[in-house]
Amino acid sequence: MQNNHSQQILDNSQKIQSTIQQFQEYFAIYESVFPYLPIKDTEKSSIEKRKDWISKLKQTEFHVAFLGSYSAGKSTIINGILGREILPEANKSTTAFPTIVKKGEKDQAFIYFMDDKAQRILYDSFITEIGHKIRKNLSNESHEPLGRHFQSIEEAIKQYETETGSYIDQQALGKSRLLVRNLTNPNPNYQGRKKIQLSELGNYVEGYEGAIYVDKIEVFVENLNIADGIVLVDLPGLGVDNKRHEEFTQDYIKEKAKAFVVCINPFNVLQGKEIEFLAEINKKNPTIIQRAFWVINQWDLPNNTQKQEAINSFNQRVGDYNFIIKEERKFQTSALNYLLLKTIAQGTINQSQKLRGHLDNLKKIGLENEPSTDEAKDLLLHHPDIVPFSQFLESLYEYLNKEAKDEFIADARKELLEIIRKLERLLKEPYNQYSQISNLQDDMKIRAVSSQSRFFLDQLKKKVEEFSKQIRTHEDGQFWNQSDTDDMIGELDRKIMQIDKKELKNYLSKGEDINGHISRLPNFVTEKIKLTSSMRKKLISVVYIAFTQRLSTLLSDLETINLSYLPEEVLKKLEDNLSERDISMRLSGMADALFYQYGDELETIGLSLKDCSGQTFSERLDQALKMYKDKLEEYIRETIKELNTNIGYSLKNHAEYLEEKLLELFNDCQDEISSQIAQTIKLDEAIAAEVTKQTTITNSYEKLITLQSSIKSSLETQIPVEVEQFTR
Repeated sequence: MQNNHSQQILDNSQKIQSTIQQFQEYFAIYESVFPYLPIKDTEKSSIEKRKDWISKLKQTEFHVAFLGSYSAGKSTIINGILGREILPEANKSTTAFPTIVKKGEKDQAFIYFMDDKAQRILYDSFITEIGHKIRKNLSNESHEPLGRHFQSIEEAIKQYETETGSYIDQQALGKSRLLVRNLTNPNPNYQGRKKIQLSELGNYVEGYEGAIYVDKIEVFVENLNIADGIVLVDLPGLGVDNKRHEEFTQDYIKEKAKAFVVCINPFNVLQGKEIEFLAEINKKNPTIIQRAFWVINQWDLPNNTQKQEAINSFNQRVGDYNFIIKEERKFQTSALNYLLLKTIAQGTINQSQKLRGHLDNLKKIGLENEPSTDEAKDLLLHHPDIVPFSQFLESLYEYLNKEAKDEFIADARKELLEIIRKLERLLKEPYNQYSQISNLQDDMKIRAVSSQSRFFLDQLKKKVEEFSKQIRTHEDGQFWNQSDTDDMIGELDRKIMQIDKKELKNYLSKGEDINGHISRLPNFVTEKIKLTSSMRKKLISVVYIAFTQRLSTLLSDLETINLSYLPEEVLKKLEDNLSERDISMRLSGMADALFYQYGDELETIGLSLKDCSGQTFSERLDQALKMYKDKLEEYIRETIKELNTNIGYSLKNHAEYLEEKLLELFNDCQDEISSQIAQTIKLDEAIAAEVTKQTTITNSYEKLITLQSSIKSSLETQIPVEVEQFTR
């Protein structure tokens, strides 16, 4: 067969090399323009993910995946393709694992066992399953030793069964126990890779006690009657209880398999997880379903009524899930009867005692006695129940040797076209802009200055906006603290204690009353303590770190961006706007506003002092001073209750005022700044960088269009019907 298709293989090899070169050319273009692309992370990831196609195309193997439940006879179908009984049929889903069949220099097989990490992942999946059943989180969050963790799980299960009277399925628990045993006390027989003879394969399927530890099996067959590079993969059914094998099946179909054979049990047509998985594939990539082969196996088992029911069920499922399939790739046959007749015709039936044990199965197709070699050859060509398998083989061979590889290459080129379009959209606008430039030197100068100017102004504005944001979000608006109030009261006490009582007594004694007017005391003391002035100073001190210091920092930050870009006049305006003057005036006004009722309060305090008692004027004076101090302290504490809110509003308003004023300043001074930049910037470097950018984008865009045209042309020549939508 491979001799007949040697030219096709050569053609495909050339196409693959050409496609690899096209991908490499694309990514060379992409990497050269990437520094200039305004590309989003999602778009970047989408493009760079396609780089995997280069390694896919370099792979010489062509994987054909066989999917179906363990009862569908996948292994027998593969044996029929091989013309030999090589793969044993799994007798239950729990012993199914991926089996990969390749050409080799000699007949041999390798058993690959899971490493500790894979076993632990599988263990965790079983524990999660058990946890769902008993409605409890059983994950090992405390990282206790594995053996102890498993004991706690067994205890949790017993508690659940005792409390509910329900008993859970022990299968997941039993599998977990086996994994714990091997993880805590590794068995060397279940580690690494083990070489076996093909005749021993059955030992690892039928009742093999170490099946839970098997990752996959690789089978190498000498003189295999399939083309070079073809790999047949017997995948575990989607209903297996080994989550790792189920995930392997899903990933293999989606990522690695290039051809796809669905094997179907006539008594259980496309049910359960199988149809769910196929529906998911159809939703994400309907092309896989369209190209698949569909084999309803064991067609010798159902009667005519059951056969019609199977066909009806298949058609209904296909319709319900909107599968588009090719009728010429749908077959009803018996792989076992084909294999029996094939080995009889080849004279190899006696090499397998197990296969000889199935000879009675031929009676189901009307053969009472074992046919001769010649009779078997004739039956292979003409028996209506056997011919469909031969047709399946012929169709599969033809597809694998020509169409499948063409489709694989076409898929690669379609995805390449997709990312070419993405890059084209990104490059088209700058390419068109560059095409309209008449004077390159002048345009480059303008662009360089404009670019630097925009960037510089954006940085200035960003710093101002950050400053305003910091003020609005300052530590939940806490500026004035209890310690500040205590400082004010302490200062008030000190100033009152420092008052010269002789001077005070002299002031109060002026007038007709020889004993003095105590009610006039507040006026004298107020003049001495200067409460409003102290409050102004304290307010300025309180907001120094929160605001005033940040003004200085903002000015420094704006200058640091690039002092040489700021015209002298603009810098002076910045220094003026960011001085302490305006905020000090605002805070002074706040202090005045806080004590706007101060005069009324002093009058009230003065009137209350007439009640001071004492045998002498000095005693009454001391009592009046104390009463004044207490009343004033009470007034201060009451006045500053809402002070933080007022400070917050004041600073917020001033910050927003500054933000508006500075942004307006930057906008008004754009021309002056651009002029300053034009005098300062090293235009030669900027122009050189811009020329490099323009040349790179222009050349890359033109190369991209040429590459796109070449790929479209090859796709139209290869499979014009499918590619129509990609070349519009």
